[in-house]
Amino acid sequence: MRDDECEKLKALAIIISENLTYEHEDEVIQKMKEKMPELTESEILEWINCAKRLLFKEEYLTYEIKKELKLWDSVE
Repeated sequence: MRDDECEKLKALAIIISENLTYEHEDEVIQKMKEKMPELTESEILEWINCAKRLLFKEEYLTYEIKKELKLWDSVE
């Protein structure tokens, strides 16, 4: 496994295990920066969205969550 894949898995594990998935993004970014200062804000936001996808089956996603995920997917 590549180092960047390990970093992603570590970040996802922290976000999910500490129930940060639906916290305000600014709070999550701050908490993640304390634990993994090497991550950029955009990486943290990407991992938050990835965590949301992992936690829910497509049919359980609310309209609001789908809208938010679509918005973040379009940002690049």
